[in-house]
Amino acid sequence: MKLKTPSCLLSILIGLAFLVGALLSGTNPAGAAGETAVVAGSSVNVRNGPGTSYGVIAQANLGDQLTVLGQSTDWYNVGLSNGGQGWVAGWLVDIQRPGAAAASAGQVAVLNGNGINVREGPGTSYGVITQGGSGERFPVLESSGDWVKIQLSSGTGWVAGWLVSLETAQPAVSQPAVAGPAPSTAVGGSKVAVVSGSVVNVRSGPGTSNAVVGTVTQGNSLPVLSQSSDWLQVSLPTGGNGWVAGWLVALKDVVSAPVQPATGQTDGSEVSRGGDRPDDSGDSDDDNDSDDSNDSDTGKVLSMNVQKTASDQTTFTIKTDTPVSYNSFFLRNPDRLVVDIEGVAPGDLPQTKDVSSKTVSKVRSGYFQKNPDVTRLVFELCSGVQYEVSLSSNNKTLTVETYIPKLDGAYKNKIIVLDPGHGGPDPGAIGPSGIQEKAVTLDIAKRVSKLLEAQGAKVIMARSADMDVSLAARTDIANKNKADIFVSIHINAHTDPSIGGTTSYIYSGTGSSSEAPRLPESNKLARSIQTEMVKSLRLRDIGVKQANFAVLRTSNMPAVLLELAFISNQAEEKLLKTDSFKNKAAEAIVKGIGTYFMQKRTA
Repeated sequence: MKLKTPSCLLSILIGLAFLVGALLSGTNPAGAAGETAVVAGSSVNVRNGPGTSYGVIAQANLGDQLTVLGQSTDWYNVGLSNGGQGWVAGWLVDIQRPGAAAASAGQVAVLNGNGINVREGPGTSYGVITQGGSGERFPVLESSGDWVKIQLSSGTGWVAGWLVSLETAQPAVSQPAVAGPAPSTAVGGSKVAVVSGSVVNVRSGPGTSNAVVGTVTQGNSLPVLSQSSDWLQVSLPTGGNGWVAGWLVALKDVVSAPVQPATGQTDGSEVSRGGDRPDDSGDSDDDNDSDDSNDSDTGKVLSMNVQKTASDQTTFTIKTDTPVSYNSFFLRNPDRLVVDIEGVAPGDLPQTKDVSSKTVSKVRSGYFQKNPDVTRLVFELCSGVQYEVSLSSNNKTLTVETYIPKLDGAYKNKIIVLDPGHGGPDPGAIGPSGIQEKAVTLDIAKRVSKLLEAQGAKVIMARSADMDVSLAARTDIANKNKADIFVSIHINAHTDPSIGGTTSYIYSGTGSSSEAPRLPESNKLARSIQTEMVKSLRLRDIGVKQANFAVLRTSNMPAVLLELAFISNQAEEKLLKTDSFKNKAAEAIVKGIGTYFMQKRTA
């Protein structure tokens, strides 16, 4: 048997060889002549040294092209328009080598609709990489016919020119933004606006006729400066201000002192694209200011322990001095797991920790937000890695497990009951264009069944056609056949059409001893499937929730109810119509099931 060096380890060895060569020569690696750093975030800090501990001397804007003068690890020394120079974080810019096309240099493409496809090449015959939403802005790299090549937060893609507006990028470097004077209807800093939409446009004035100057994402808390009709002027994390629609935020009173703008940067690089998690939201350089890490009154991270095993597994144990909550999501190209720990400052966590295991190359940490504090961890994963995130019963210890699953034989002879939600006279939720939940769930369940049977599983469908099946009958089928697991497939809906994402449910339980064996297993099954759905579908990760749904309550085996996407969200409804999305959903469910069975076999 030939041994293969993991791709992650090979990359590390190459990087070390490069670094050693640079050290022997007595110089830092320098950017090649003619290299250009194209800014991928709407507002990126320029510092006076290669790290977040150095001071901010200016800011660069989306699409700015800065001449590369040198490099130190992940940081680039760049020339500024005022004749000076500074340092920018490498993960917030795209480096163009000499000869890279720049026919449309200095332009920004603004998307003019939701669900716009970003393709691998200039034409509809090319595959779809991702999708974008109205108002999102991307640096333009070149054009070909009616198509425009744009810079994504990670990689590049092509969009149809008739679906975007081209604007001239801002001047290469601007001074840090300062909040302007508040309009006459002042709120006085007594309220904050908590963003309820997945991605909400920030405009230059109170109304949709005003230009989009940025975006904020669900959960952001923004100090309110003033109000005009249904629009709110808010203070932004970048230090400036803008206007958001009042119906896309929830107003809350400030309990203590007025909330100040977060010094951690949440700029345009935090944008969720077409339901995706932000491609580089874990990488904002301002979220790592170590000199402020101990200023919080709400608590801090005490330690992070790393344990490697020989079985392709690495476990991270993060301890805090106060109870916390968390949110996690997955990013592609390259693969990364982002975990936001809510309620604590980074404490003494190193900004970068080399792990060099079979599953994780390194971990970056730092502030994502202040007031309230949120610490962000970014785990750089090797290819094919699975992960699980969990919190201890006292909410003070967060565990992140990363591993490479081996699924050979995991499905063989397993009895799996699939339950396509709704059916017959019950259409379930209905999307804006009229598609019905019952049709989508049955379609996806059939795809899951086909894949599972190909792996050696015995699959029983709670309904295999458009028919009315009672909730009790669905779980009766599973109980009578002594199924190993029960998986109910649904599509979510919300009165707010901007809400989107993927979630999984398990039974909340009553605390009786009879429930004890299956509830922990249900949780493991749900987490395995949820992880794969988030990785494949690239929608917002709402997480694993508990509920008293009948099909979860009356099943005798581990059971989950999956809400794949929101049919009420126009962009996600559009995805639900495509074979590509439905195939990805089916494959993710199957892989999650396989991972669960494999964990049981090796436990």
